[in-house]
Amino acid sequence: MRKFPKKVRKMRGTRTHGYGRVGQHRKAGQRAGKGKTTQWKKSKKSYYLKQKELGFPDPDWDFGKRGFKRPQDINRIYKVNALNVKDLDSKIEELTKNNIASKSGNTYTIDLKDLNIQKILGRGEINKKINLSVKKASKRAIEKIESAGGKVTLLSEAE
Repeated sequence: MRKFPKKVRKMRGTRTHGYGRVGQHRKAGQRAGKGKTTQWKKSKKSYYLKQKELGFPDPDWDFGKRGFKRPQDINRIYKVNALNVKDLDSKIEELTKNNIASKSGNTYTIDLKDLNIQKILGRGEINKKINLSVKKASKRAIEKIESAGGKVTLLSEAE
C-alpha cells in the first residue's frame, strides 16, 4: 500500500512530465538510435566514415536495406533438382539394386523423374553405358553420356 501518491499524478497536464524538452527521457530517441549506422549523418558520422575507410565489412559498405527477397514459395517453383554425370556413374549400381534403374547386358536404363531430378549436368566422367530419360540436360552431359555409349531422351514439358 502506497503512503504517498505517484509522481505521475502530479505531472498530469504538463507536456513533458518534468523531463525538459519534448523527446527527452526516451529509449534511444535523443541519441539517434542504437544501431551502428542509424542516423549516422546526425551523431555518428566520424565512426561511420572511419569504419567505411577501413573497409568494414566490405568496401561497398552502406547502411540501410536494399533490394527485395523473393518469398520462399515462389523460389521453390523455380527450383530445379540437378544431378552431375559423375554422381550418376557412382550411384547407378545402387539404384539398380533398389529397382529404380534396370540393367540389360552392360547397359543401364533409368528414368530420373522417379528420383525427382529434373536436370542432368556434365561435371565429372562417366564410364558406364546409361540410357536415361530426363526433363533437361546440359550439352556437355549429353556429349559425355553418348561418348560412353549411352543415350539421353529429353522428356517434353507437357508430361
